[in-house]
Amino acid sequence: MTTDLIYHETFTKHMLSPGHPESPKRLKVALERIGSTGLVEGSKVTIVKPEKANLSEVRALHGDDYIQELHAKSEKGGGSFTMDTSANRYTYDAALLAAGGGILAVDRIQDGVSENAYVLCRPPGHHAEHSRAFGFCFINNIAVAAQHLIEKWNLERVLIVDYDAHHGNGTQSAFYSSNRVLYIGLHQDGRTLFPGSGFPNEIGSGKGEGYNVNLAMHPGAGDRSYEMAFQRVVEPIAASFNPEFILVSVGFDGHFNDPLTSLGLTTSGLSTMNAKLHAMARKHSSGRLAFFLEGGYNLDIVGRGSQNLVEQLAGVQITHFEDSHMESENCTVYTKVLLDGMNGMLGGVWKL
Repeated sequence: MTTDLIYHETFTKHMLSPGHPESPKRLKVALERIGSTGLVEGSKVTIVKPEKANLSEVRALHGDDYIQELHAKSEKGGGSFTMDTSANRYTYDAALLAAGGGILAVDRIQDGVSENAYVLCRPPGHHAEHSRAFGFCFINNIAVAAQHLIEKWNLERVLIVDYDAHHGNGTQSAFYSSNRVLYIGLHQDGRTLFPGSGFPNEIGSGKGEGYNVNLAMHPGAGDRSYEMAFQRVVEPIAASFNPEFILVSVGFDGHFNDPLTSLGLTTSGLSTMNAKLHAMARKHSSGRLAFFLEGGYNLDIVGRGSQNLVEQLAGVQITHFEDSHMESENCTVYTKVLLDGMNGMLGGVWKL
């Protein structure tokens, strides 16, 4: 079996405002770096073109009035939803194709056609809420895929790990009262970064209490802090949950050179998280694993990160990039205190 790279040229036709950081160049540079590996020509990676998601699957996560509004604005050539999130004539199609790409990715993995997947899509999705576009996002691609796994494949335990620097508010909201989807977010503390949510006390409600985990990282947190977070929280909770499928919201904006955030990860740190998630999938979900592109606004880092991710999924040697960043002791100490608190808050639900 091979690794799927889910991609459609319409993803690059969706555009926000001129000079916007969430630009088509992000996908172009990622494709160039992935192409340089020779994995596509060597048949280890298969580029797969998605079709639009069926509206019934989108409506499971988003209101019909909102979907109609998105369609109408695209039909008219574009329009704004918020100050930084606007549509053009291709946005509606691109958003449906991105959601369809996630569905296609998990179906092919479930059918045994491919082993894992990277959904290289635009627009991103994890900020999109039930009835509004938000934070550059229109349809919540990863949430649609998770719901599809529940509805079509009758899975009981889907794990979503979101390591974008910005909290995945839309994904959290979609499954906040569900015990069939476990959401774990690692992101910069919402007191210092959009969207201002994702705090440790947001742990879910009703049946979903304890199934929503937020690791709100101190600005500057880097490789050491994320290593601790995986060892002390992410991996133990995943082992306790024993997921049948793992979905990942990828954010390369946790890198210390990202222009919109203040975290301290290196390309090696990002790659290490991917390796840990890959190992978790092999251990708990028979390798079933799909990554979805969310943020990342330094083009070089998006390219390097995408290259390393595909190398990881394809099982070849990871290219090492020479970048380093010294995380302050204050960040490390803060992370230890945060993780101690999570242990106290969630220890009664999960084995930590």
